[in-house]
Amino acid sequence: MSMRVFSVLSLVASFILAPPAHAQGESYGAIDSVVVGAFAHEVASDEEGGLDANLELRMRPLFGHDWAVKVLPTVGGTVNLKGDTDTAYLGATARYRLNRSFFVEGFFGLALHDADTPSDADGLDLGCELLFREGAGVGYQRGKHAMSLYISHASHGDILCDEDENDGMTSVGLRYGYHF
Repeated sequence: MSMRVFSVLSLVASFILAPPAHAQGESYGAIDSVVVGAFAHEVASDEEGGLDANLELRMRPLFGHDWAVKVLPTVGGTVNLKGDTDTAYLGATARYRLNRSFFVEGFFGLALHDADTPSDADGLDLGCELLFREGAGVGYQRGKHAMSLYISHASHGDILCDEDENDGMTSVGLRYGYHF
C-alpha cells in the first residue's frame, strides 16, 4: 500500500501544482502547503511500533479566505518503516493563528489502511478498512517554514462498521511544513 499512497499523492500534486493565471500580489496555485513528518507509530499499545513517514498536501481554502480559522482540504498518507500499518487519508485541516508565529490546527477525515481485518488480525485489530482519522497540532511558523508537534488517531468509532474490535491507532510526532 505504501507505493500506492505515494503514487496517488504524486499524481494529485502534479495536477494541483500547475499555477493558473493570477493578478499581481495574489497567491496562486491550489496548494497551500506541503507537510512532511516522522511519527512514533501506535503509542497507545505494544502491538505495533516503529516510525511512520508522513506526507500531506493541503489545498488553499475553498471558502472563508478572510476567516480567523482557515479550513484547508487535505490529502495525505503515512508509511510505517517497520512494515506495520500504512494509511492514506482525505479530509480537512482547520488552522488558527494564535499570533504572527504560533498556530494550532486540527484535522478530521477518513482513512484507509492496510492492517489485517478482524477475521485474520495479526497486530492491531482496527475492525474495518475505512476509519475516521482525527489529528491535532501546535506549531511555530516563520515565513514559509513551519514546525509542529502533532498527534493523530484513527478508529471506526463503532460507527463505520459493525465489528466489535476497535483497537484504534494513535501516533505522535514532529512535522515540517512549507507554505506557498
